[in-house]
Amino acid sequence: MSEIVIKKIFFWVLAILFFLTAPIVVLYTMGYRFSPERGIFIYSGSVTIKPTPREVNVFIDGKQVPKGIINFLNYSYHVDGLHPGEHSLKVEAPDYYSWFKKIRIHSGLSTEFWNIFLVRKKYTITTYPTGAVNNFFNSPDNKRVALVENGEENKKTTIKIFNIKKNEAEYVFSLDGYYFSDKEKENIEWSPREGLLTVPLIKSDDGKREYFVVILGTREIKNLNGLLGVDKISQVRWSPREKNTVFYIANHNLFKVKLNNPDKKILVANDNVYGYDLSNFNLYYFSGKTGMIYEKSIWGDGDSTQLTLTPIKVSAGDKFRVIAYDDKRVAIISQNGDLFLFNDGDKGNEINKLAQNVRGLHFSDDGKKMVFWNNNEIFVYFTRKWETQPIRKEGETIGIARFFRKIDNVEWFRDYEHIIFSVDGTIKMTELDSRSVRNMYDIVKLKNKKPKVIYIGEKDRLLFSDFAGDANDSTVKELKSLSLSEENKK
Repeated sequence: MSEIVIKKIFFWVLAILFFLTAPIVVLYTMGYRFSPERGIFIYSGSVTIKPTPREVNVFIDGKQVPKGIINFLNYSYHVDGLHPGEHSLKVEAPDYYSWFKKIRIHSGLSTEFWNIFLVRKKYTITTYPTGAVNNFFNSPDNKRVALVENGEENKKTTIKIFNIKKNEAEYVFSLDGYYFSDKEKENIEWSPREGLLTVPLIKSDDGKREYFVVILGTREIKNLNGLLGVDKISQVRWSPREKNTVFYIANHNLFKVKLNNPDKKILVANDNVYGYDLSNFNLYYFSGKTGMIYEKSIWGDGDSTQLTLTPIKVSAGDKFRVIAYDDKRVAIISQNGDLFLFNDGDKGNEINKLAQNVRGLHFSDDGKKMVFWNNNEIFVYFTRKWETQPIRKEGETIGIARFFRKIDNVEWFRDYEHIIFSVDGTIKMTELDSRSVRNMYDIVKLKNKKPKVIYIGEKDRLLFSDFAGDANDSTVKELKSLSLSEENKK
């Protein structure tokens, strides 16, 4: 056979192979994959995940995904070429609990998980030299903590201002004949500039509640009731705009006053005010007289603007709360725990009753979600539609967790796709995403069965109270903390 004939045969073999394989290559690059079960090419799908920590091992159907697929611009993983249908997805990292879901892949679409957070199996706990702690309240910049210690038989209260960075108590104040009650809904309130605090205390002899102002600069404590000349006040809050200025309710009227001029009180609202909340520029209050929610300038001047159109009947009392995100989203928790929400969204602007026996709630940072809870359940309500997978509709409520024992310390995690809470002394984290399963983890188990827990989002740190030493022989609670994220762990 001549050389020319051999070259022609070789050429046509290559040409035939080209025409046979070219469509396959084109189909592959377009996302098609051959299905041996069906004997045809099908349009594949993909999965995208963004985990914390960044360095993880990803497994799909038990097979590890190559490390080279990570996108270093946003540290996400994208795996394409997956056959439509059900697959298993697992994310692991050394010293972390694994994350797992059964996922469904669709032709031409990417199934996305943008907020995967792995919890460490063990965290390093920092104990602060605070001495005994009954309760604590962090400052607005999270650099200081106001610590409360009640004396024997609740006949004395000691307040310490602890500097976390310096690891020392900067100020110590004591009051005889008073104690701080954990049963009250009132908290120690830091002023925006942190030089002042309001402290609600109970008189040991008659159970009467009084407010005190702690002045750090001069190391003074003043009785606010005596300063104002009012026997009974409630819901004392610092103005976010005016220095040395507080709002308070007396005889169901809302007042504002500068503490350096207490005789000059400004009447903000006299509509039988049950409760109120403050934002940077406005205040929001509920009128028991009309059953409506109103908005007014934070300066206290001008007319009130009525937000709701339908009156509601609610029970008043010390536990009544107004929680406002803005003039479009205002929630009310009545004295007996009824939750009402005014939500001016795409579906209207009515106020509706959402739940009963509610103990608390928090709006997410963008206001699109609201977590609320009772003694045994946690729920999330979507005030706006959520277009990131998994997609949620405006007005949708999803159940997050349910326990036989009491739930406490419910907080949003920094991504607002996870919730931190405690049950029977165990601090837990759970995700909102319920596709196939909802991953829930134990962060730490404490000796204290009823701890106070605060999550500081900007530092990714948990502050909590726990017993010192052996829980069997210790009644002293100490302030402790741990860092949740690998990136912030030092």
